[in-house]
Amino acid sequence: KLLTLGSVLYVAAHPDDENTAALAYFSLGRNLRTGYLSLTRGGGGQNLIGSEKGPLISALRTHELLAARALDGTEQFFTRAIDFGYSKTPEESMSIWGKEKILEDMVFVIRRFKPDIILSRFPTDGRGRHGHHTASAILAIEAFNAAGDANRFPEQLKHVSVWQPRRIFWNNWIGFMKNPDPKQLEQLLTIDVGAYNQLMGMSYRELAAKSRSMHKSQGFGAVARRGKFLDYFELMAGEPAKHDV
Repeated sequence: KLLTLGSVLYVAAHPDDENTAALAYFSLGRNLRTGYLSLTRGGGGQNLIGSEKGPLISALRTHELLAARALDGTEQFFTRAIDFGYSKTPEESMSIWGKEKILEDMVFVIRRFKPDIILSRFPTDGRGRHGHHTASAILAIEAFNAAGDANRFPEQLKHVSVWQPRRIFWNNWIGFMKNPDPKQLEQLLTIDVGAYNQLMGMSYRELAAKSRSMHKSQGFGAVARRGKFLDYFELMAGEPAKHDV
């Protein structure tokens, strides 16, 4: 990693939303500084292994994320957003969170981490089927634009400098596409996150299964898989890229 310049920030709403295979690929395969920004700490989630609820489950899920990051070599970040369970719309989510407060937190993370690219787990059109998910995508684009603007949250500039990432993608996947045709897929950048890493002795999806299985309170044990598996990346804003994110 000392010989590799480049950084990636992945953004989603909750603990366990992250694409652990993609994180492992960028961090351990491409040797890029890689971070995951979870807007909430998951306090609205269930608990299949104990009685902790509310702030206690938030603390538990925070440590589950840190355990996952220890495996995939990724840094972990949060905002002040409170996970209040299922939300029907992004407007509801942002009104309860306090949109400007959460946007401020996201901009600070971007300015401090200085990612070259940002990846959103969810689209902005509601196909994520959860207000928090859609709100995370909407806010990711706003934060992408605001981080490079010295007029946005200028009080932060005592501690960090403005930073403009080069581009932001939606990490699309086949589940969101209805009967995708080859021409549609050709418009997206692809990465084989199922590739095998000889130094680790496993594929990135196998490592991702170990990482995702750290989310024990949510019952998210994952089966280790080996073999080609394509992830798709759709440009949301910023400079176009033809061959590589």
